[in-house]
Amino acid sequence: MANYSVATTKDRLSSLIEKALAGEEVIITNRGKPAARIVPADRLSATDIGAATARLRQRIRQTGSGAIPVRHFSDWLYEGEAD
Repeated sequence: MANYSVATTKDRLSSLIEKALAGEEVIITNRGKPAARIVPADRLSATDIGAATARLRQRIRQTGSGAIPVRHFSDWLYEGEAD
């Protein structure tokens, strides 16, 4: 994980985006404190993951078996994403 000040980020934004796309966590600091993080846009946020997990748990409860049929896993995981 690398930390960069706001001033440095202004000068090096393109290279910092490249680092994030390569998998490096890039933290932007403001007055020495973490203020933002640069991550690839296609990475799921904690909110997205939490919502998907809640949907899966609900569907598993509905099956009554406590298991996810493999053929339905990805359908259930992304259910409601296009809304």
